[in-house]
Amino acid sequence: MSKFTGQSAIVTGAGGGMGLAIAADLASRGAQVVGVDQKEVPDDFPENATYLRGDVSDPDLAPTAAAAALKASANGNVDFLVNAAGVAWFNDPGLPKPPLLDGSIVNIDLDAWKRVLDINLTGPMLFSRAVLPIMLEHRAGSIVHIASIAGLRLADGALDAYQVSKAGLISLSRAIAAQYGPMGVRSNTVCPGAIATPMIAGIYENDPAREDSMALRVPLRRVGTTDDVCAAVTYLLSDASSFVTGTDLVVDGGWLTNMG
Repeated sequence: MSKFTGQSAIVTGAGGGMGLAIAADLASRGAQVVGVDQKEVPDDFPENATYLRGDVSDPDLAPTAAAAALKASANGNVDFLVNAAGVAWFNDPGLPKPPLLDGSIVNIDLDAWKRVLDINLTGPMLFSRAVLPIMLEHRAGSIVHIASIAGLRLADGALDAYQVSKAGLISLSRAIAAQYGPMGVRSNTVCPGAIATPMIAGIYENDPAREDSMALRVPLRRVGTTDDVCAAVTYLLSDASSFVTGTDLVVDGGWLTNMG
């Protein structure tokens, strides 16, 4: 696995969950990280990294993050982009009530549909658009988008906006890979299954039987961790995957094998 010292990385969704774990992991490997999120900077955000607050669907935010990453870079490039910002708004009594509710297209609130796509799909497009000209100038760069197995198979229950956004993100990644691979830029997705992010982990702590039930659906018989996702992201960013682009790395413990 290559070192990341002196290379710059933008990580969206860095205010918590998988995004924060990815930002911390890259910073620990020597990367100059610019984290982006609407939330306030978390207490455990890396001290040697930059944090920008804002909405990823704001067209002005991505160029600002790219400029910050360029300033921190030792080689004049934005070497890496990880589009980890995302939302899934479903009605679960064990979770905080979402600001809007996803569901079936026949009854989903139109504002929920628009907002989920803004964050999960338009945001990654804007950040990719901001860094691609820089990467192309250097004929080098790696982009990883955090999608979901829901973008590859039908999700449990009706989460149409989420599912469409993640399927669209997978398609966007493949389009970037096909168009810009000849100029040295790679684009891949990581498609997690059931991952114990800090928010979900609290539910499992309060109801261990629920985690056991989820684990029984997974051939590896456990729920995934943010470390599992970080390992996949690190691989796809690194030189170890230099001949990998346009692919979707599923990190689900084999759950898809049971989904038909």
